Amino acid sequence: MKRLLIGIGMAVLLCTSQSGCKKFLDAESPVKESGASFWKTRDDVERFTNNLYGEIADILLNNSFFLAAEFRCGVYRQTAKSVATWRTRYYYDYLVYNDMRSLNVHDYWNQFFHFDDIRKWAPYFKVIQAAGILQDNVMDISTAELSDADKRRYRAEGVWVRCFLYFIMVRLYGDVPYYNEPYFDKIIGRTKFVDVLNACIADLASVKDDLPWAYTNTKMKAVRPTRGAALDLMMHMNMWNAGFDEVNKDKYYKATVDLGKELLEQNNGAYRLLTISEFKTLFRGGSEEGLFEFTQNVNYGEVRGLGYQYLNDNVLEHGAGSGYAYVAPVAASMKKMYPLGIADKRRDMWFDVNTMYTNGNLVEFRKFAANAGSNIAFDGNLIFFRLSDAILLAAEANAELGSATEPEAIRLMNLVRARAETPLYVGAGGDMLKDAIFWERAKELMGEGHAYYDLVRTHRVLNSEYCTAPISQSAFLRGAWTWPIDESALDNNPLMTLNEYWR
Repeated sequence: MKRLLIGIGMAVLLCTSQSGCKKFLDAESPVKESGASFWKTRDDVERFTNNLYGEIADILLNNSFFLAAEFRCGVYRQTAKSVATWRTRYYYDYLVYNDMRSLNVHDYWNQFFHFDDIRKWAPYFKVIQAAGILQDNVMDISTAELSDADKRRYRAEGVWVRCFLYFIMVRLYGDVPYYNEPYFDKIIGRTKFVDVLNACIADLASVKDDLPWAYTNTKMKAVRPTRGAALDLMMHMNMWNAGFDEVNKDKYYKATVDLGKELLEQNNGAYRLLTISEFKTLFRGGSEEGLFEFTQNVNYGEVRGLGYQYLNDNVLEHGAGSGYAYVAPVAASMKKMYPLGIADKRRDMWFDVNTMYTNGNLVEFRKFAANAGSNIAFDGNLIFFRLSDAILLAAEANAELGSATEPEAIRLMNLVRARAETPLYVGAGGDMLKDAIFWERAKELMGEGHAYYDLVRTHRVLNSEYCTAPISQSAFLRGAWTWPIDESALDNNPLMTLNEYWR
């Protein structure tokens, strides 16, 4: 790995909102502009900050992050007609059966999906370095340009971006190099990922109150972090650590419960669950349920790599009249999520009950069906965090803490079930309740990039009852749940190591 002083060659986006931004290359990089020629005005700060989110979107929506998070060890299989028509689309099986070595070969399909880019962490550190520069400079802006409250808010955004990217990297690679200083140039190795997330939780706790519950500028709604987005991120970090730090797991569960209460009880009406009739508007972006999302607008030319097209390029009919989709959900998993004879409006909206239990060639998943079908660019926001996700995390944490908090776990899960007009949970506590919450998350968040990571952090990826292609316990302990790390990480760094399982 080159020294972690990563050259920030990012062009500043000359725009004031993420939507519709266009890049062009200024004569100076943001690093150079951080001197006398930059950091003078509110507009300087806003342009620099807004660019961070465009850079993150470029990474995650070009390298098929969302597609990989849904398909890896997942509930999908290539349909028989798709196999007969497209015999070389091996990447489906590579993902399902956790063959990351083969997936990371730069073959024909990786020209489009860029799975082999997921193993490269340099782009994340590039944005982390920029976030540190924001934190380092914003407090020195004249109060004539920025109020003290706005300075603290921008600084908190820098912290949120850094912590968000570390959260992404921990889930991809496990242990990662960790630093929180601007202009960092030391040679370091990898830090234990539990320690990385604990450091991020502490950093977010110190700045979360500087973020608003909601922005008055509607163009910033859900595409810039709020206090709600910070709380949900902290909840996710605690729940991830709970899955790997057995001795301290109750501490993480209790923290998640407390963060969930703050999010749900103190948000001053900033967020709410949409009604089932409103649900299709969620993915247009900027809804009251969204906590953090990435904009995608075809009219503004915001079309990135094929990976973001998970929502339509794989799970809808491949061309009118073809009679098949590339993949279909496994019928046995559909029966676990949506038992026969049990009402659920999500099933009614997203599936055809006549085909969803058949393992057939055309079992469409219509959750994001604002698109006409395969090979049509997805024109809607990519939701990363939303309120129902946070509610179900809080439910899960309450269930894990035992009988005293199980009634609260049931109450929270039933908020989501009531919205879906499916029968409320009235079953037992213990493992039955924990399983019910797991399957509720699987249903509610299907297609949104949570599936694989929920399997990993709960260790259900080891169990064929929950995972259609489980990882063995010995392989899991050796790091089979991670991604390979690109060997460029070793350049000029004698302290760096890779993920040995994938070597």
